[in-house]
Amino acid sequence: MAEALSDDDKSDSIDSVVPAYKEEATDDDSGESDIINSAKKIRASGLSYEKVNVFSDGKCAEEEAVNYNNFKWTCCKINDTEQGTKKYYKCNFKRGSNCPAKIYLLFHANNFEVTLFEAIIQHDHTTESEQIGIRIELKNVIVKLFQNGYTTPKAILSELDKLKIIQPKASQIASFLATLRKKLYGPAQISLNYIKNWCIEKSIVPNDPDECFVANYYIKDDDDDPLFILFVTTRNLIKNCLNSNHICADATYKLIWQGYPVLIVGTTDKQCAFHPFGIALCINEKTSDFEFV
Repeated sequence: MAEALSDDDKSDSIDSVVPAYKEEATDDDSGESDIINSAKKIRASGLSYEKVNVFSDGKCAEEEAVNYNNFKWTCCKINDTEQGTKKYYKCNFKRGSNCPAKIYLLFHANNFEVTLFEAIIQHDHTTESEQIGIRIELKNVIVKLFQNGYTTPKAILSELDKLKIIQPKASQIASFLATLRKKLYGPAQISLNYIKNWCIEKSIVPNDPDECFVANYYIKDDDDDPLFILFVTTRNLIKNCLNSNHICADATYKLIWQGYPVLIVGTTDKQCAFHPFGIALCINEKTSDFEFV
C-alpha cells in the first residue's frame, strides 16, 4: 500500500485523523500504520510523496536514488527533521531542465533503515528553463564591440543601449570579457613554462617580413632565482642593425608586461631619428639583460 507525505510534514485537512504525521511512530502509536493501511496521502502546500522502497543501509539507498527508475537524479536539498535526515533529489535529465519530479531519502533517526519516497507528479521533459547567461547572438555583438575598442562593461552597455538591444547584467559582460581576453591573449598569469613553449613556437622565422618572431631567449626555471629574457623582432626590423655601429636599449614605465619592463631596442642616425630593431622582455633591468640584447 502507498504511504504519502508532504514536504513540510504538516496537514490541515486530516488533523482529526492524526494531529501531526510522525514517521518514527512508537510501539503504542498506530498513526503511521493507519495511514499506510488507508493509503491516504497527506497534502500540503508543496508536493505529495508516497513511499516506494525501504533499504537496510544508506549506501544502497543513495546508489538507488541517483538512478531511480532509469532517470538521473541530483541532490538539491538536505533537511534535518524529528523523523531523521531527508535528502531531496530533483530530476536532472538535462542541464537547465524544469522537470518537477522529485524524490527524497529519509534516514530514520531511530534505526538504520532508509526509506525512499517519490513525489506524486509526472515527469516533464518537454520544456526547458530560459538560457543561462548571454545569448550567442549577443555574444557576437559584444565581440565586435570589443574589437572596436569598447573593452569595459560600462562602455559595452552604453553601445548596446544605442543599438536598442536588451542589455545583460554588467557582471555577465565582465565574466564574458574575462573569458574572451583569455582566449585572445592567453591566461592573465603567465608561467615560465608557458613563456618557454611560446618562445619555441615563435622561434621559426616566418615568410612574412612584418610578422614577429623570437630571435633569442633565455629562461631559467628556478624557484629561488627565476629568470627569463627574450628578444622579439621581424625580418624588416632586424635589417636596421646591419649598418649600425651602436645600439640603444631602454625601458619606460609606460610599457610593461605582467609587471615586467619591456626594453625598446634600436639605433639612431645622424639626425637623431630612432630606428627600432625590436623589443626585449626581461624580469629586471640588470647589466646582464642589456648584454643579452
